[in-house]
Amino acid sequence: MSKPVGAIKEIWRYPISSIGGEGLDAASVGDDGIEGDRTHLLVDLDIGEVASPETTPRWRPALMLSACRTGNEVLVSSPIWKMKPIGPSLDAALSELMGFRCGVRPKGSSLENDGSAANYLQPRYDLASLHFLTTKSLTDLASLTPGSQIDRRRFRPNVVLETESFEEDWLGRSWACGGVKGNITERTKRCGMTMVAQPGLPEEPEILRTIVRQRARCLGVYASVARAGKLSLGDKFVLS
Repeated sequence: MSKPVGAIKEIWRYPISSIGGEGLDAASVGDDGIEGDRTHLLVDLDIGEVASPETTPRWRPALMLSACRTGNEVLVSSPIWKMKPIGPSLDAALSELMGFRCGVRPKGSSLENDGSAANYLQPRYDLASLHFLTTKSLTDLASLTPGSQIDRRRFRPNVVLETESFEEDWLGRSWACGGVKGNITERTKRCGMTMVAQPGLPEEPEILRTIVRQRARCLGVYASVARAGKLSLGDKFVLS
């Protein structure tokens, strides 16, 4: 039996892994998730290391960046510049911001390190097609951490669902929304990204401590896509 349990409140796409993304009114969804999501990586151009701001202090300035797409072009903004396209000018600006040679490259591309060896760039995490987070979980976390700023930006969901249900109760069930169908596959284990400072959000270690203590380190769920289609704000979210 199928029934609506909520509706889409927000849709987010992150063109570059580990930095902020863009809110959308609607999105095409395929087997790999939202079209144009996490197609690029922020990398150290000398050693090929992919950005890890949640664990490595030298990458923390990356959390002040955001990216969006205009057609096939990925554009990056910072507190200093706006909407720079990928290319030598962006590499120079990122290198100055980060303090080492840094740039944005497509996922799966190669980076020449010494003139002969190629390093094929891959994301550090590639667990599922979509990441869902509910307003119920955000509200619950806020009640457990009074005084902390609980903001969905700390958790990088693709879809925020307005619902009175906890998403972890949906594990193993099929879902449908708009023209898209799939399965809820696993809970989302949280990392240091939830507590580090981002634009308008201070560093708050108590957020991650509370998720570890109260929610077994998990907040949100991952989902697979079994039928491609389109998601739009306000679409009803159905479980079966």
